[in-house]
Amino acid sequence: MMNNRARMSKGCSLLIVSLSIPLLVGCVLSTPEPTAEPTSTPVPSSPLTDAFPGADAVPGWTLDGDLEVFDSETIFGLVNGQADFFFAYGFEQVAVRRYKNAEGVVLDIHIWQLAAPEDAYGLFTASVAGEPAGIGNEGDTDPGRRLVFWQERYVAQLFSRKDIPDADLRAFAEAVSAALPAGGERPPLVDRLPAGEMPPRLPIFFHEELSIQNEVWLGGENILGLSPDTDGVLAHYLIGGTSARLLLIAYPDAGAASAGLAALQGGEIEGLVAAEARENLLGAVFGEVDEATASALLEEALK
Repeated sequence: MMNNRARMSKGCSLLIVSLSIPLLVGCVLSTPEPTAEPTSTPVPSSPLTDAFPGADAVPGWTLDGDLEVFDSETIFGLVNGQADFFFAYGFEQVAVRRYKNAEGVVLDIHIWQLAAPEDAYGLFTASVAGEPAGIGNEGDTDPGRRLVFWQERYVAQLFSRKDIPDADLRAFAEAVSAALPAGGERPPLVDRLPAGEMPPRLPIFFHEELSIQNEVWLGGENILGLSPDTDGVLAHYLIGGTSARLLLIAYPDAGAASAGLAALQGGEIEGLVAAEARENLLGAVFGEVDEATASALLEEALK
């Protein structure tokens, strides 16, 4: 069977899907209604399926429908053709459960199981759009409407299309967090980012170009040779009132990094200010900063 991360469709662009409510804009993930037919088939017990709160876990809320689990063959029914975004983060399964309160307001909980903790961190960073939530390893919330956090190799998404008490939203999230396996650390590449003035949004960790196409356009042809074996991070900086985006990619070897640099420099990429390869690392700066400032940022990241 084809590797999930390799199941990428060429030319895909804004696959910004499934981890945030539609009212939010920017690089966040939307939440389409599931299109698959509900099933009453019993779902086997696992750390993923056992993480959902029971019927009376939060006062005033009851279960609404069956627990559903989607894998790499059936996820298309949940995200309506946008599965490639999740395959890029080592998607394995997603479990979905719905709750309803006395007023008929619905709360959906999706828990995504990825291949490794670094994938969960990466998928989480692609969904940050609100304020810190302090749940799980790191959380992000729009109080009373949406809460997303990552923990070990899981990303938990909770969202309601209507306002609910934020205390209820957090109670559900805390119950999920307590039930999921603990652990998970940021990928080491993220720690190489220079300290500096960055907007509140977290850097995006990724493996493949698809994950950052909404932030920096590299042509859509994978000129950098990105794959499941590459790690990347994209961070925004504000330097002297101007904006810069720092791209770092860790390749399996120095030869691949050098080839990536040559392709980037010869690709006529809009907004590229400076780029350099050092050992197995490739760094590039895009934006409005001058070349000297961009080179200094690269030096700090690659040293």
